[in-house]
Amino acid sequence: MIRLNRFDRSAHSRQGVAAVEFAVVLPIMALLIVGLWEVGRMVEVQQYLANACREGARQASTGVKTTAQVQQVVVDYLKQKGLANVTTANVTVTSVSNTSISDPSQATQLDQFRVAVSVPFTDVRWVALNQITGVRNLTASADWYSMRDIPITVSATIPLK
Repeated sequence: MIRLNRFDRSAHSRQGVAAVEFAVVLPIMALLIVGLWEVGRMVEVQQYLANACREGARQASTGVKTTAQVQQVVVDYLKQKGLANVTTANVTVTSVSNTSISDPSQATQLDQFRVAVSVPFTDVRWVALNQITGVRNLTASADWYSMRDIPITVSATIPLK
């Protein structure tokens, strides 16, 4: 007859304890991992929005592009990054320093503009954890000054002295 010593029996009973511990810890670990994944996605999209605003503001600062063109630059940038639900309605271009103008192509030198974009978090989330984060919209903005040159007039006559 083969007898199990006490070490064999304790090793066998420890397997059951490990399975119970794993069953208790697994839902908590899964929730933490999915939450970390969602926060990572939120940070990723926030960076995309900031870069898109910066690119739109850079285009606005040239004084060549209209508001619609700047909005389209921002939307195209975000679509390249996989945010397909973004439209020009999410993008605003406003003049901060001179409220009488609304279009960057009408700006004079050193007029300050703000390009802002807002996207509902439900459009970019991967899982349904927005109840935990409490974030409803992801927004970003960038301020730039118009770099449009002052027109120079050149006289065609040579001054004689």
